[in-house]
Amino acid sequence: MNKEALKDRFYELVSPSLPNEWEVDGIVEEIAELPASARELLISQIPVIWPVSNSLCLSFLEDGSRVIETIPADLVPKWVRAILRRYEQRGLASARGVIVDAGQVFLAPLRKRNLVRFEDVRKRLLFYLRGISGEDFDIDLDASPHTSTTTYFVPVSISLLNSYQKNQLLYKFLLTLHWGFDLLGTFKILPESEIRGNQIVHPGTEVSEVKSPIADFLAGFPHPELAADIFFLLETGRVMRWLRADLPGLAHEFGKLNVDLERALPAADQDSLEAQLTELGYSILFDQKFPSWITQDPALPSLLSAAWADSVAKLQELYRIFAAAEKSYERPPLLELLGRHDFTKASAEIEKKRAVMKETFILHLQALRDKNGTSPPQPGAQGTQDEADQAMAVITESKADYSAPQAQQILDNPEIDLPEELVQLINQIKEDLGHMPPSYFSAAAGVSGAGLTRRESSADGQGEELGGQEGILLDEWDYRRNGYRKNWCRIMEREMPLLHSTFVDTTLEKHRGLLLKLRRQFEFMKTSEHFVRRQREGDDIDLDAIVEARGDQRAGISPSSKLFVRLQRNERDIATIFLVDMSNSTEGWVGTVIKEALVLLCEVMDVAGDPYGILGFSGMRRSRCDVYRVKDIEEPYNRKIHQRLNSILPREYTRMGPALRYASDKLRQYEARTRLLVTITDGKPEDYDDYKGDYAIEDTRKALMEARGTGIHTFCITVDREAHDYLPQMFGRGNYIFIDEIDKLPMRMIDMYRQLTG
Repeated sequence: MNKEALKDRFYELVSPSLPNEWEVDGIVEEIAELPASARELLISQIPVIWPVSNSLCLSFLEDGSRVIETIPADLVPKWVRAILRRYEQRGLASARGVIVDAGQVFLAPLRKRNLVRFEDVRKRLLFYLRGISGEDFDIDLDASPHTSTTTYFVPVSISLLNSYQKNQLLYKFLLTLHWGFDLLGTFKILPESEIRGNQIVHPGTEVSEVKSPIADFLAGFPHPELAADIFFLLETGRVMRWLRADLPGLAHEFGKLNVDLERALPAADQDSLEAQLTELGYSILFDQKFPSWITQDPALPSLLSAAWADSVAKLQELYRIFAAAEKSYERPPLLELLGRHDFTKASAEIEKKRAVMKETFILHLQALRDKNGTSPPQPGAQGTQDEADQAMAVITESKADYSAPQAQQILDNPEIDLPEELVQLINQIKEDLGHMPPSYFSAAAGVSGAGLTRRESSADGQGEELGGQEGILLDEWDYRRNGYRKNWCRIMEREMPLLHSTFVDTTLEKHRGLLLKLRRQFEFMKTSEHFVRRQREGDDIDLDAIVEARGDQRAGISPSSKLFVRLQRNERDIATIFLVDMSNSTEGWVGTVIKEALVLLCEVMDVAGDPYGILGFSGMRRSRCDVYRVKDIEEPYNRKIHQRLNSILPREYTRMGPALRYASDKLRQYEARTRLLVTITDGKPEDYDDYKGDYAIEDTRKALMEARGTGIHTFCITVDREAHDYLPQMFGRGNYIFIDEIDKLPMRMIDMYRQLTG
């Protein structure tokens, strides 16, 4: 970032109270030389410190630029809180000491304490977990560590060991252990057998019922708690073997905690079940020799060292030994520290993910069917289609008993060129289930066969109307014949799925400083205020009216009594719909920033109190113009909206006219003095069929004219570099903005709304 851009950003953050320019120049000189990450850390704290003290903020930027690289990124907010606390208690000079001597005054006392609070290391642990897994996992708090396979739960603090670093390592190990359970398939159906009660039903045996989860298997033992803890230790052993092979550095570091844990954890009574399980636990965790009570049985050491294929036998054999002792059982402290398996949470999340993968698989095949336009081949028939077209026809349109086996052969054929996304999805399903279930192909064939109606164009090129299916039929404008195509497009209203993810929380944390500033600005927008002049009573004197009245009096004319100014407050009456492009061109960075902008917009609009709705649109061909409901106008902003925002993903094409007509109709149904329709897109309207070029632009333009004709204000935000070529024709000059740097979208989008409705 150059110095001028840096200066502009500084003024933007501290407006309206601006410092002297020479002060800003000096600060910019200091921080411009910093690495980008350190510079961003400093700048991100300006909205937090500036409202408290301008002088303190300038000192923070100047002096802090020399020490910021020594402060861990996740501790910077805590450092700033310490600076502000010192400023309130002892003034500016003392607060500067916390900045200049951050290492001694702030970091050193923090490191001396052995207590590690999760809130202090959350960011670091989150980056670690997401980095090693490559997944968008979240971390939350619970007394006992466990995982739902999408969220990992850890204690609020750890102070068991005698140093801060060791307790921090313990947090890291617990997360890795439970991620290992998920990664290695602990929560899935046992891969080598089906289970009924606590009896093993091997592959090849006829089983009509649905497979039982491992929880049902464990519940079949006379003492389920004991069985569950033995299973937990066996799974821990499997994770530790993987850890030593794949993450030997972490395994080595954790191995150093052996003596510390034995000293810190209470010892169980000798010869108790708790003591035996604890001994087995230490053997598994630290790769030690098995305890004597195991080595006395010749079969057990080899059994415990065997592969996972014999895991059920391991559990049953160990349970037999423990249960034979006929002793009471309480969970030992070592297992309480390591956590437990929560099969209920995990199974629910796994089923959700499987349902999403199945639905996505079906939609991919449906899209390929539409793209290739193939019809089902007859067995043994010779046609003119190439192999790939025939493959997709078999997968998507044949009967279930015909398509499933042949489709499997096609997917396994390396010569068939399938889309990369579909190949990745198939690999994920196979990795999860071990195979591609025939029911997936049957469902895909059913969806595609009962989906869109294909109609050939008529001889005059005008086509036919749609009919006989669900959805809303809308006209489309054909500029070539200066008329509408009646009932030409079908709008399919779709519910946005509820997707649990950390995206919204991460966005709010990322833009915390900006959000605080925006919320303060939007607080003032709850009511519109303006001065009304020449009133008989009011809040202040109207100087113009006084001068005029004095002149009239001197001229012998009776002066007016309307000599005051009154501040008049009017409640805002504005309703808005944001129409979001969800076409496949928004994939990647563009789509992510559009989602971030929507998250911030929802937060600040909730403060302003203006009713607003969010709709996404995509689709393929006129027969399926999908509109996704993210938020209804009257729907409250809550966690459910968060989950819908999470699931905004790139889909198919950009047939904009039908979506605009649908959104306009929704907006017209809402009573408001001002109605605003804002379209957010990354490119020009286009669909897979002939909806492109002048035809698509003219239809979109007509839809916008229809909206404006009913009193709706329309506006567009685009990141398409070619927007100037077609947006003036569609939206009219002054009714759109082009953003050339996508990372500026959130701020520009909110500024635009404030200007349009302020």
